[in-house]
Amino acid sequence: MRREKRKRGAFLTRAAAVTLSAVVVLGGQAIVSPAAYAQDPVDWTPGHGGQPPRPQSPATPQHPGGGGGGSQMQMPPMAGMPEQPALVDLSEEAPETEDAPIPGAINLKDQESFEVDGLLGDLCAFGPGKRVQGAFNNETGEFLPKRDYVRRNGEFAPRGPWETVRGQCHFPVLGAWDHPGFTRRITAVHQNRGTGDDYYELTVAYATAFDVSTSTGFSISKTVADDIFSTTKTKSRDHSWSWGAAHDVSRLRAMLIEPCTEVWLDATPIRRTVRVQPVFELFDHRFERMQQRMSADNWRLANPAGPRFFFSPGFHIDGTADRLLHDTTPDLIIAKRQRDLDDKLCA
Repeated sequence: MRREKRKRGAFLTRAAAVTLSAVVVLGGQAIVSPAAYAQDPVDWTPGHGGQPPRPQSPATPQHPGGGGGGSQMQMPPMAGMPEQPALVDLSEEAPETEDAPIPGAINLKDQESFEVDGLLGDLCAFGPGKRVQGAFNNETGEFLPKRDYVRRNGEFAPRGPWETVRGQCHFPVLGAWDHPGFTRRITAVHQNRGTGDDYYELTVAYATAFDVSTSTGFSISKTVADDIFSTTKTKSRDHSWSWGAAHDVSRLRAMLIEPCTEVWLDATPIRRTVRVQPVFELFDHRFERMQQRMSADNWRLANPAGPRFFFSPGFHIDGTADRLLHDTTPDLIIAKRQRDLDDKLCA
């Protein structure tokens, strides 16, 4: 009787662990990993019995406290969640990208010999929260979207080195920092060919800009970049940043121009960079079970009942835009430049 109680208690403990492992918190939001991905309606074949499975939507961020108990993993701020913008602390320098950006995330570079950065770039090319279905080659790292894989192989099923995956990408924010941008001329060049001082009003013109880059050179579309960075804000009371919006400044500035010289103004913008790291959350994964893939420490067997996150150290995405003052004008360091003219040009 006592042995039966112990067995029953162990079973309930395992069941509770499985239930809790399916819930994590991303930036103060709960994400539920949909185990029902194995019953994707596109995998149902008419004429083979049964009913088509009920369509399931991919995991979507939800506010915490929506039911259930137990402890939840605390996650960093997540970029690309419009309903809850990521608030990021500013630091003095660029953050490190070697540690796991999400607690418990698996470093795929430690376990695979192919180019992991390229695979994660393909998996996360559609941006945050977008459902991803496809297959990758565990020998070359090549990724094929589901449609292309089915066209090549006839069905969406693992074959040889090809493993099928379904999931979505998250973009945890590693940090943000300010730094000087490239100096450029912001006025026309005006000459004084006379023998006395001259005063002239130069028209200052500057427009903000924003851009995105990756540590591996992997290209990202403007749409995806906007999805990632447009809802990201920094915890700064003194400045904001100009991501996704153009801010122009045009004003006159009186300048003293000495005889036989030419002058102009240069501006060095202060720019703000926010760094995120792509992380792929795996919902469903199928592969041919071979001995080398079935070892106890292989990622394919890690936590099959709960969410699994994968990252590649050093692979990050930087969104950079001009820093703005309180009045939304660009924060510029303006310097006067002066150059002597050839004496033959001056009266």
